[in-house]
Amino acid sequence: MLKFLRHRIGDPRITRLIARMLRGGILEDGLVTASEEGTPQGSILSPLLSNIYLHYVLDLWFSRVVRPGGQGEAHYCRFADDFVACFQYPHDATAFMEALEGRLGKFSLSLAMEKTRCIAFGRFARADARCRGEKPSEFTFLGFTHYCGKSKQGYFKVKRRTSRKKFGASLRAFSDWARKARTKLRKGEMLKRAKARVQGHLNYYAITDNARACNAFVYRATRILHQWLNRKSQRKAYNWTDLNQALSWVGWPRAHIRIDLNPFRRAEAC
Repeated sequence: MLKFLRHRIGDPRITRLIARMLRGGILEDGLVTASEEGTPQGSILSPLLSNIYLHYVLDLWFSRVVRPGGQGEAHYCRFADDFVACFQYPHDATAFMEALEGRLGKFSLSLAMEKTRCIAFGRFARADARCRGEKPSEFTFLGFTHYCGKSKQGYFKVKRRTSRKKFGASLRAFSDWARKARTKLRKGEMLKRAKARVQGHLNYYAITDNARACNAFVYRATRILHQWLNRKSQRKAYNWTDLNQALSWVGWPRAHIRIDLNPFRRAEAC
């Protein structure tokens, strides 16, 4: 890590300060444990240093070694420690998988094998899978399940929907919050904060082709809110007519698309 930092940082005082933070240890139950490897969990520098480390370990290696060494097109996308590599030919993907473990091993890193897969994905994946009597493969990245779809004109298109894991986790978090908030907040304040939580979910997940999952989330969140509002007292606070009026008062969010992934529509809008 320090060798990587010295490529861009010429001031030795900064690198010494970072080295001290790396050796700072971890405080657990009042006891400090010295750390010999990695960055301390919870450190303000941990995400930044991890990103710098993987830039040299993976990003530059892929752009300077893997992509030029393949026979077809190769693309790579990384966010934090999650990444997706795409290859035109299967043998390039297989060679990358074989080389990846060795590359990470040189820098004391390892693959999470339960999350690592090599799948067929693209224009011909759906037809090939159906010929084998199987479903086309999907993969999850950054909370979205990516799958092979078609445009309205019948052409291949990568589509995305909220992953089941993230969908369920978001609803459970909303339900837990509503259960606790009913004893602490007034109804009007609870409605406003519930709106902000649903709005935050839609700001991330309301993208092209994901309207169905977003509509389902808004519907489920509304029912959860109705349930816990009516448990604030023994007497039910809202029937559905009253709740709809209250939601209209706070401006309850609707599941319209916030982020358009169609490059042609974006160009026309500009």
